[in-house]
Amino acid sequence: MLRISAFRLLGCIRYSRISLPQESGPRHYGSCPLGAHDEVRDGRAYFTTPIFYVNAAPHIGHLYSALLADALCRHRRLRVPVAAATRFSTGTDEHGLKIQQAAATAGLAPAELCDRVSAQFQQLFREAGIASTDFIRTTEARHRLAVQHFWEVLKARGLLYKGLYEGWYCASDECFLPEAKITWQQGPSGDACPVSLESGHPVSWTKEENYIFRLSHFREPLRQWLRDDPQAVIPQPFYHAVLQWLEEELPDLSVSRKSSHLHWGIPVPGDDSQTIYVWLDALVNYLTVIGYPDAEFKSWWPVTSHIIGKDILKFHAIYWPALLLGAGMSLPHRIYVHSHWTVCGQKMSKSLGNVVDPRTCLERYTVDGFRYFLLRQGVPNWDCDYYDEKVVKLLDSELADALGGLLNRCTAKRINPSGTYPAFCTACFPSKSGLVGPLVRAQAEDYALVSAVTALPQQVMVKGGNDQCSRDLKLDLVISPRLHKRTSQRRC
Repeated sequence: MLRISAFRLLGCIRYSRISLPQESGPRHYGSCPLGAHDEVRDGRAYFTTPIFYVNAAPHIGHLYSALLADALCRHRRLRVPVAAATRFSTGTDEHGLKIQQAAATAGLAPAELCDRVSAQFQQLFREAGIASTDFIRTTEARHRLAVQHFWEVLKARGLLYKGLYEGWYCASDECFLPEAKITWQQGPSGDACPVSLESGHPVSWTKEENYIFRLSHFREPLRQWLRDDPQAVIPQPFYHAVLQWLEEELPDLSVSRKSSHLHWGIPVPGDDSQTIYVWLDALVNYLTVIGYPDAEFKSWWPVTSHIIGKDILKFHAIYWPALLLGAGMSLPHRIYVHSHWTVCGQKMSKSLGNVVDPRTCLERYTVDGFRYFLLRQGVPNWDCDYYDEKVVKLLDSELADALGGLLNRCTAKRINPSGTYPAFCTACFPSKSGLVGPLVRAQAEDYALVSAVTALPQQVMVKGGNDQCSRDLKLDLVISPRLHKRTSQRRC
């Protein structure tokens, strides 16, 4: 049962509870914040989330991406407490065939759908305490300027050509797929239908004249980049996945669609018959936020860290770096990848009716409580499962019982009547272990605890990027029953 007031950490001793069935299944431990070990570079850091599609309302997977970036950003600001030294962007991706189709289904103009759903993301992030410095929408004029300039740079460098594209296209994933990535499944009518091998979404055969990017030229430069920097993509399983993709053929990439087919997007400069491919459009948002194409962006781009879900890894670790190299630019400092959230062992899906509304969770478990749950339980390497009983059990055991109990002991008037936290009393807690005296009450385990807590920040810095660091740096270090007991017993 969830003790709402205890994990607000306000010292209020009200024990309001929500009754839920007992949790079943194993408990999964989260890892420490990604990237905590990265060195400070030039006093600046720039963190980005993906920009989120506005074809549907936000779910907990969107919030999780934003929360990881928010945690990284807050940790950075603790280390470098100058607001201007850290930037953090998020936003909404508002172009593409999927948006065009969703708007038509809803009986809305695309712009109206974008305004409505983008506002939902902004409201969610405000309520969840996501402290971004910029929320970008790809329908903004500044972004259109940046995308068209980026296109012109690629064109001037001879990396775009017009040619006939023929192949499979997945509207749900907004991507082109080779024959090897297609499989056939039985559809609702009983007939075999082509679907993406990776996502399971339907695909259709497309044949049209488009602009094509010379992606095949960048296979070896991308492999060299990854060999030179094994931390470029983390955690390691995703780094190796990118290397494996680069072992395969890397065909040129279609980067536009016919405007007659896709009108909701940014036109190709000088050719209104073509619309810029939605992924090229979307990826440039990371540059738009820091002032591209003005010179200002150059001081921020080298310290960029992308936080993304595993489903868009290929776009961020192959297509985007290749486009950047093609434009003569450096590559992101880090690409942090996380896995997905399932619900009771199943993929979240509108058709299954199991999409978890994050705003409901924030209201039910409080902002701090639900943020804590997602960060504590989320594991970058593999999918994590959500169910209400798991949230309740975790918050009861760790925030209400452990941290809440510790807070209550520290603020109890019998122990701390003044409500202050003075320095150790040297009479009862000498600076060195082993000293004796009539008032000395500190024991060896007290000194060990102080030493462990003192060393904790540095351990987090060193091990923060290690996916297994939760095994070494568990919260139990500072909320163990021993600490509760000693806090109750030892006072001067």
